[in-house]
Amino acid sequence: MFLKKLKLTNFRNYADFEQEFNTLKTIIIGPNAQGKTNILEAINILATSVSDRAERDSNLVSWNNEYALIFADIQTKDDNLNIALQINSSGRRKLKINGVAKRAPQADLLGNFFCVMFSCEDLYLIKGSPSVRRSWLDSILFQLDIKYHKALQDYQKSVTQKNALLKNSYESGMSRKALKEQLDIWNEQIINFGSEILIKRLGFIEEIKVVAREFQKNISKGNEELDLIYQSTVTGITSNIDQMKISFKKSLEESFEKEIARGQSVIGPHRDDLTFLINEKEAKSFASQGQQRSIVLALKLSELKVIEHRKGEIPVLLLDDVFAELDESRQDFLLHNLPPNIQTFITTTHISDIQKELLENAKVIKIESGKVLNLVG
Repeated sequence: MFLKKLKLTNFRNYADFEQEFNTLKTIIIGPNAQGKTNILEAINILATSVSDRAERDSNLVSWNNEYALIFADIQTKDDNLNIALQINSSGRRKLKINGVAKRAPQADLLGNFFCVMFSCEDLYLIKGSPSVRRSWLDSILFQLDIKYHKALQDYQKSVTQKNALLKNSYESGMSRKALKEQLDIWNEQIINFGSEILIKRLGFIEEIKVVAREFQKNISKGNEELDLIYQSTVTGITSNIDQMKISFKKSLEESFEKEIARGQSVIGPHRDDLTFLINEKEAKSFASQGQQRSIVLALKLSELKVIEHRKGEIPVLLLDDVFAELDESRQDFLLHNLPPNIQTFITTTHISDIQKELLENAKVIKIESGKVLNLVG
């Protein structure tokens, strides 16, 4: 997969950005807060349909404008794709693929372009909050499975409605019997959509941890064994969908009083977490900073492998200012474990942070205040 052209209009701090890419490596250099990451964010949106930096679409549209445009010309292994995504301040999007308008812009965007984003923020994946790890899972599964995106959307809507019911029941003094009857309606949807989400998450974890273990073993020269364990609020999770629904229903029934007391839904994928173990010890508590960086590096390399395996395309790699955080040995490991012919975009404040081997035959773009100052290569 190769991104041949990217055009941004009114996106973040870019009134008008347009570049063509004809090399495998593109280095984007410039001071902090000048717009380097915004370019990678736009590319990542093409793959996941969402931004992990913006709470709402209006944040992506530059000040005093009604819309932003992301335009991309992409070469896949079989075809050329032309993607035009219009992001409106109102929150409604428009999407055209090869000139054909799509009815469901967010869902229809998925499955056309694949990328892996590795940023400094990912280095907090181990010690960050559970929501960080859930977002990581979701962003990859959006690319791998279009049905996952729809199931998650429907699940989140059901949880929102259930939470509103729990809150209103307390304020209105609704009887337990009436509340239970109404909760059962939303719980049925939560069980159906939530079980599908759990099955897909578990399948992905089992797939990626096999690859990540091997990378972690190689990084540590055989001294460290990595494991990933999905921590669910649903008791008795399984890969069987029918049994999963039975377990989900039982967990919801057992949490009835707790949910009433808290006024919110406490069981389901929206409250789950992921635990990383190194040599059977929890990495969050026991791993050194260097070990945590190695785990994240292993995970990102594994993402590339899993996407390539499932989709038959080598995804585009986005490296957002990570070289300043990786020591020379980990830079070497990253460099020498990338798939051949992978297109890579790298942002940095100092070109000296990047190894010379990565700079060979690279296109260098200098950014300042949302403008391209000069091009090298």
